[in-house]
Amino acid sequence: MCDMKKIIILSDTHKNLELLRAVSPRFDECDYVVHLGDYVSDMTEYKEKLGGKLHMVRGNGDFTLAVPDEKVLEIDGVKLFLTHGHRYNVKATRVNVGFEAYGKSCSAALFGHTHRAEITEFEGIKLINPGSFHRSPSGVFSYCYMLIYGGKCYPRIVELNGGAK
Repeated sequence: MCDMKKIIILSDTHKNLELLRAVSPRFDECDYVVHLGDYVSDMTEYKEKLGGKLHMVRGNGDFTLAVPDEKVLEIDGVKLFLTHGHRYNVKATRVNVGFEAYGKSCSAALFGHTHRAEITEFEGIKLINPGSFHRSPSGVFSYCYMLIYGGKCYPRIVELNGGAK
């Protein structure tokens, strides 16, 4: 029997450190914390504490930290494609990021860049955008809380109070 894994997925925090600190107590209960770019430097104060639980990819607004542009993270046999999304034109279409995840045999593509929280599917692959902590088009800040259990991922968007910054 496999264990359930808990993951927090963030993107586009854009120096909203107050909101990040409000969410950070949830990091302790999670097995993984993922930041999908645009101000991965916001995670600096958590890097040492999180250690190997923290996985980050570079966004189009990240210039200083040495993190990869994209990566595949495998958790209990479930492969997740991590990218910021700007290289896949996600503001116009989800097809490109979907095909990339499909080509890498991933169950899900995790991306940001649009600042719009969404969970959709493409050819059986979950496409997950956790939303943003900055200039959310919907006026609501958000992140994604995901469970991995029994070879499947179960994402949920968590909306936060505070409105668009």
